[in-house]
Amino acid sequence: MLVNALFSFLMFRCAIDILSPGDKGTAVVALYVFLALGLTALKIATSGTSRGDMVICAIVLSLLIVNLLWIPADATPQFYFSITVFLPIIFLLILSCCEPLTFVRLRKRTLILGTPVVCGLLLIFFSRMGGLQADLLTVLNEQPFHVVAQTVAKFSLLMINQWIGFPIVALILLTVLNIRSALLGFLLAFSIKKFSSFNLRTFLAMLVVSAVATAYLLSNPELTDAFLQRILYRDRDFFELDASNLTSGRDEIWRYYGQVLENSSPMELLFGHGAIWLYGAFPLAAHNDLLSLMVCYGFAGTTATLYAWYVILSRLDPEYRTACAALFLVLLFTNGVVFHQSNLLFLLFMAGQTQRMPRGILDDAAMRQRGLPVHG
Repeated sequence: MLVNALFSFLMFRCAIDILSPGDKGTAVVALYVFLALGLTALKIATSGTSRGDMVICAIVLSLLIVNLLWIPADATPQFYFSITVFLPIIFLLILSCCEPLTFVRLRKRTLILGTPVVCGLLLIFFSRMGGLQADLLTVLNEQPFHVVAQTVAKFSLLMINQWIGFPIVALILLTVLNIRSALLGFLLAFSIKKFSSFNLRTFLAMLVVSAVATAYLLSNPELTDAFLQRILYRDRDFFELDASNLTSGRDEIWRYYGQVLENSSPMELLFGHGAIWLYGAFPLAAHNDLLSLMVCYGFAGTTATLYAWYVILSRLDPEYRTACAALFLVLLFTNGVVFHQSNLLFLLFMAGQTQRMPRGILDDAAMRQRGLPVHG
């Protein structure tokens, strides 16, 4: 029952991210929050959770509340942004303690049933985008769909252990979407996973694919130029193809946020300014979670949030942990990941914890006594 519920919920999240990557509407967001909190509450009610997880959630939540009371701006958009940061943390922390068999079944079901569902959703998405204008690639360049790309990258981590054609298709999709942070993150994750389980067959397959792709590009200089222009500069026309254009202006954005931190008071450094891009004169997000969290929540909130994600990533199955962490870190520093709701897909890669007899809702494994006699 729990596997069915989790699978349906993850597919629901994929559907709204792919089919509606922009504004999702109040009703859809409310339904999503209700389902996420409902599944979390169900897990706590049926098998409890650890005091450690509850403490982490309480600390993160309390710091977000302090942040809402501290910032000099309308609390509603700030609260909404804080929910996007906090909800994946509490969901993944609590649900990661399910039985290992739950995640084995969830991965199997997602591979068999979820893959065609996601493929169908992507076909609908591309058909919609292609129907807007004749040139699909131009449409995708003019309006980058980070939400769709991150969903594809995270879901495709499940394919890394399958036939090599599946992750190659994922790389092609990410290249078409042209979200370089997701493409680089998945490429790094794929490389780490493949070379960590290095064998001659894998090496030969990758060598053949690389040789064919390189030969094809070299045989067509115009195609090579177009490929490099698209990947490096996103087909934009610039007077100078400099480093700023290469990073899509990120260096200037990071410089601005660095100056905000430099000009902050000690209290602002500790508790942050809130999401300044929602109320300040500079409307662009940081595109770097370390800067974003420091400006928004200060040192206290950044430390708590990153520690919570460290705990979450440490609970991933060793078979997927390094690849998932590589993707997460690339997105963390080059685009932003902690507020993306597609992070719920990391649930697919959890190792799980063997459940013991619960001792109430707050069950701390570290406090259980060992070696007690069995009462007959």
